[in-house]
Amino acid sequence: MSRIVRRKIQQLVDFTLLRLSKSTEVDGVWIGVFSDGDQHEVLSRVQGALALIKRHDANRYERVIASFDRIWISYLFGAVGRYLPEQKRCQLDPLFVLSSPIEFIASTIVHEATHARLFNVGIPYSFENRHRVEKVCIRQEMLFARRIPEAEELRKRISEKLLLDPEVWSKETSAERLRNAFVKSDGGLPKGLRRRLYKSV
Repeated sequence: MSRIVRRKIQQLVDFTLLRLSKSTEVDGVWIGVFSDGDQHEVLSRVQGALALIKRHDANRYERVIASFDRIWISYLFGAVGRYLPEQKRCQLDPLFVLSSPIEFIASTIVHEATHARLFNVGIPYSFENRHRVEKVCIRQEMLFARRIPEAEELRKRISEKLLLDPEVWSKETSAERLRNAFVKSDGGLPKGLRRRLYKSV
């Protein structure tokens, strides 16, 4: 299957799942969820994360709102969040949202908003500079976390991420992490379909 065909299929799948998502809106940003879990709880927790950013870091909140047209919670593999510049979309994994403290979700949103800001000023996201871009995003997480009372665990986790070896973001390591996560999690997909998709990863 060619890359162009695969991309067209992905766009069609995205469009369909977006239409099927349970959604709400916060300050002009569409927030939707497509998952097998408690969709109401997922939306509530993301709204709580946005409220936390707004309460403790108003300027950063304005940047978050300006960065995204959509925040979509749907299954990711090997990541808890990502930014899609073509759609101005932040994507979060529903399992992460349901299992994480609100401040961790907020920090991830800040991280992805930093990706958006860097993209908008023309800084490319390539495998050659990926580790540097990620470190910038993680440092912005730390600046945000320092504004949150009683967020010692979050600050500790961010400090650990700052010490990660650049190899963590290499092309080979990233691809292997994606494959492993895809195999371990069905993401609500039938096994047969999952096997076919796995071959194209």
